[in-house]
Amino acid sequence: GKAKRVFGSSFVTKSRISPNKMPTRSKRLLSNSEKKSPRSSKKTKVAVTSQDDSTSKYFSLKKRPVNGRSKETPAQKRPPKEAQKVLFKNSRKIISSDEEEEGSTDESTSEERTTSEEESNKYELSDESSSSGEEWGASGPVKRKKAANQKKTAPKPKKTARKANGSAKASGKGVKDSGKGAVDIVGANLDSDSDDEDLPRSAAGQYLSEYEKKRLQNIQENAAFFQSIDLQQAKNNLNELSVKKSAKTRVRGLKKEERRRDILPPRPRSLRIQNKDPEGVQLPPKPEPLPLYQDMHPRKPAGPLDMTATNVKGDDKDLGDRFLQDLHRLARTAIPKGEVKERLSVTQERFLKSAQAMTIVEERVAKVTPERVFSVAVHPSTTKMLVCAGDKWGRLGLWDVESQDGDDGVYLYNPHSRPINCLQFSPVHHGKLYMCSYDGTMRCAEFEKDVFSEVFSTDEGTDSLVKYFDFLSADGTTVLVGLGDGDVAVVDTRTKGCEAEHLYPAHDRTVKTVSVHPTQRHYFLSCCNDSNVYIYDLRNMKKKGSQQFVASLYQHDRSVSSAYFSPASGNRVLTTCFDDRLRVYDTSVIGQHTVKPLRELRHNNQTGRWLTPFRAVWVPGRDDLFISGSMRQPRVIELYSAQCTLLHTYTSPDYLTSICSINAFHPSQYLLAGANSSGKMHVFSATRFSGTHKKSPGSPKVVIKKMSS
Repeated sequence: GKAKRVFGSSFVTKSRISPNKMPTRSKRLLSNSEKKSPRSSKKTKVAVTSQDDSTSKYFSLKKRPVNGRSKETPAQKRPPKEAQKVLFKNSRKIISSDEEEEGSTDESTSEERTTSEEESNKYELSDESSSSGEEWGASGPVKRKKAANQKKTAPKPKKTARKANGSAKASGKGVKDSGKGAVDIVGANLDSDSDDEDLPRSAAGQYLSEYEKKRLQNIQENAAFFQSIDLQQAKNNLNELSVKKSAKTRVRGLKKEERRRDILPPRPRSLRIQNKDPEGVQLPPKPEPLPLYQDMHPRKPAGPLDMTATNVKGDDKDLGDRFLQDLHRLARTAIPKGEVKERLSVTQERFLKSAQAMTIVEERVAKVTPERVFSVAVHPSTTKMLVCAGDKWGRLGLWDVESQDGDDGVYLYNPHSRPINCLQFSPVHHGKLYMCSYDGTMRCAEFEKDVFSEVFSTDEGTDSLVKYFDFLSADGTTVLVGLGDGDVAVVDTRTKGCEAEHLYPAHDRTVKTVSVHPTQRHYFLSCCNDSNVYIYDLRNMKKKGSQQFVASLYQHDRSVSSAYFSPASGNRVLTTCFDDRLRVYDTSVIGQHTVKPLRELRHNNQTGRWLTPFRAVWVPGRDDLFISGSMRQPRVIELYSAQCTLLHTYTSPDYLTSICSINAFHPSQYLLAGANSSGKMHVFSATRFSGTHKKSPGSPKVVIKKMSS
């Protein structure tokens, strides 16, 4: 069966134990080890009955589990262990229920048997004690003290388990409802692990300890105190006071005068701001802050500039004059058109065979400009090997490759103050070299006049860059210029002044390159660093507002470095993009709103900050071949077909040891010029130009690899 132990206000549930024959000490250890955890216990009631001189009270308390465990109340706190021992040894008397009911039947039992039964009854979990008016105390079953007027009855036989359970429920209910016959239950909050000898064993009476009396008295006093102060009413009154707003008190009588703040005199400037020392002596003026690069490299004066070489001084001035005379003869020499047309009729196999003979020697490597090269051009002459390069700070280098005069045939000029981004010879007059610069101007080097004439310029205050240009007319008199603010300008070189004839908005951001269709010159191609590549019809351009493009060449994910029509027919467009792609588009039919790439090649175009971005260009006069710089090692210049197939790699372990970002082919001869970011130029050629037209002996160290698809 189950039983209850009442220690003051604490409650413990014990599991079933074996019959009384088990030794007392073993029963105690077994009961302690089989206690159920408080998590499995349900809400229980603790009955505490106190008896004073004239009245008796009944308390019913509920234990609420908190997070699976019973919360310990202040009443459940145990007194010191030594105090418990003293209280129960002196004032507590325990009566065993089994001794009273079964005392008459067990008279013949020995004293040892009686002692064993008393100890076992202390821990036996039985409902008989409940049915016979018993409760559990600190050390075992506690006998209820019956009323004085109740008659004694003969001892009844022992009940069965089922009847005992029913009677226990009935007796418990009767005690709770009526309160008659309620007896004092003496209990204390003892430690369940106390030794047996700490508990009294005599059965002569039942009393409340001093500790229990004091505890019950504190409970009554606390309840009366909380009832007397009326906490809820005090809370309501406090809320009402906090809600009420304090009334503004009106000041009667004299009003407070408003004081006006005195205006303080201005503080004197510190000596540091006055640029004086601590004694007040004026210091020299502070140096001006360093200017921006626009001020460090101001634009050259407007108008024509003398064509004087800056690297020729003293006795070498005669060399400069001699070179200018050579340029005069070169400008007057006509170039036979048959040689240009011959390249157009040459098949790819024949051109590839001649390209294998292009070699490089030590004499064809020279430093042409002091800074990084931004643009390269090759003069179309067939009698003089002349290459040109524009660098970062507006210097123009002209190199007579086969000359040994002066600085190995290199002559340096300074027509601009910022990068020269594009160089092109006039398609008709070969004595004119056009160039544009980031300083906002476009000039023409006229070899016959020995001047750099100004062709076009933007407002100096706007700092609008001139990024690129292309010839709009076949004779080279009209030029299409791309600007840094996204506009394109039409410039007529024959008119006086440096203003544009027409100005059209084309992009929202800076224009990188422009290219005019070779056969239908009213179409032009422009690319931008916002990844857009558009084909426009110049006849439908508006001077204000957004433009309607004819076609958009898409699938570019990042900034586009260059975009060019194929030079022969314009049926192909070659683009170089920072998404590491070289793309070829089919533009044989212009009119489609969007054009997908015909071929696409993965190519490392991440040149970084210190290298000029790659710009893949067509081989002049051909629609099926183009060249590009490369990041590969050993350093190479690559020749591709229009199907994006690598055909040749021009390399030399001795003479080509750097990346050639900008490259250009001769218009009619088998000559390739490449420039790196330190100002050096490398020339691969198959023939000499000094009138003999013999093949170059070349160098055995040059390696030209042929890679066919």
